[in-house]
Amino acid sequence: MLDHSGAQPWKMKGKYLLVVLFGNLVPGPLASQDPALLSQACDAGDMQSCDDLGLQYEAGLGVTQDLTRAVTLFQSACDGELMLGCNHLAGMYRTGAGVAQDLTAAVSLYEQACDGGMMEACANLGISYERGDGVALDVATAVGLYQRACEAGVTWTCSRLEIANGPAPGVASASVFRIATLIVDTETSDPLGEAIVQLPGLGIRVVTDGSGRAEFAELPTGRHPIVVERAGYQVMEGYLLAPGVSEVTVPLERITLIDVQARGRVIGRVLEGGREYGVSDVDVTALTSPPISTLSDPQGRFSFNDMEPGLVEVQFQRLGYAARTTTVIVQPGGTVEIVAAMSAQPIELEPIAVVVRSRRLERNGFYERGHLGDQLTRSEIVELSPIVVSSLFRGLFRTSVTIRQRLDGTPYLTGRRDCELRIYLDDFPMDDWDFDTISPDWLEGMEVYQGMFVPPQYFPDCGVLLLWTKL
Repeated sequence: MLDHSGAQPWKMKGKYLLVVLFGNLVPGPLASQDPALLSQACDAGDMQSCDDLGLQYEAGLGVTQDLTRAVTLFQSACDGELMLGCNHLAGMYRTGAGVAQDLTAAVSLYEQACDGGMMEACANLGISYERGDGVALDVATAVGLYQRACEAGVTWTCSRLEIANGPAPGVASASVFRIATLIVDTETSDPLGEAIVQLPGLGIRVVTDGSGRAEFAELPTGRHPIVVERAGYQVMEGYLLAPGVSEVTVPLERITLIDVQARGRVIGRVLEGGREYGVSDVDVTALTSPPISTLSDPQGRFSFNDMEPGLVEVQFQRLGYAARTTTVIVQPGGTVEIVAAMSAQPIELEPIAVVVRSRRLERNGFYERGHLGDQLTRSEIVELSPIVVSSLFRGLFRTSVTIRQRLDGTPYLTGRRDCELRIYLDDFPMDDWDFDTISPDWLEGMEVYQGMFVPPQYFPDCGVLLLWTKL
């Protein structure tokens, strides 16, 4: 099953295929509702319209995304005794989206909604008790809430009963589990073949078959990060729980506002196994129809331009080295970066690393200036597991950043020689701004530059902190 406590929800515009708690899913019909009409109905006292409009502002459907506005609308719905609104508001407090993260407030709202008969809120409250988030850890209370929700039809809580309470006495627990994923189109529910399903922590990459299925036969117990990608669709991230349900349906949302036929690029570098220098004259072949080939240069670099979007198998061959093959997704107008290790020795190699460059960061010059200062990509931010943005500064290694406070309590940053760093959010200067008011879950990347290494467009600042969101 998918973990229901992740900060990155699996969002869909079609019918519900997954139940995701602590994040608010948007049903398909809501995406087509007129925000102006919802606003009028909300002002007239229709609390369901307030909640629906809040979901639109949270997801950016038909309106400019505004998490603060979403919180206000959920609050109105909750104050109007719509328990669904209380549940949604609790999710915002739980994740710190549009409001300062407050686990205690989230628990209070979940309790209010649960007492009002909202079984999904009871399930969320169970997770809070199981983990001790905003309340004293109490597995017995968690199990009781899961049991109540399970009996009311919230089916995923039924499997949480054994996970939280442990297996029955005398029953041996399996050490590995078989779980299948079914990848589908959000709007049509059609199965999607040629999607890549990755479990990065386990080094597993599987391509879905024509029925959209990818099976994992021997998953160890745990909470495993999962990434799903297919040409023409947004990359989806989440967690797969083992043990869990035997089949998980994952909806992918189509990429909009781009030319789906736009050609893409594949770039990369071939390295000597276990070392950091490139391997030249490697025959790199994209097994398209017809195949196209190139040779790596003296630094081991190669590139394919004008690539048709879709699933592409890339093969690496050189005399005296073991051949290697990997499969990547070329997105319309996107760039895929491959780092492949080759070895002349019959030793086990590290998995080929495939890095899908963020279109947003690439467009803003993020990758071109990385050698000038410190950068953190989305994957590096996730690895650091930050609670607030300021905790990311421990991930910096080229620059030194100190957090200070003004007399009014507003934090600011200084670097070398007490240089005050100017903060930019999505390239807009944010003077006298508390950077910890934004959740790290919304960041696509972070950059820090100081002194002579500050990019020219930010002169005459002596230092800058650049924050890029995923929006």
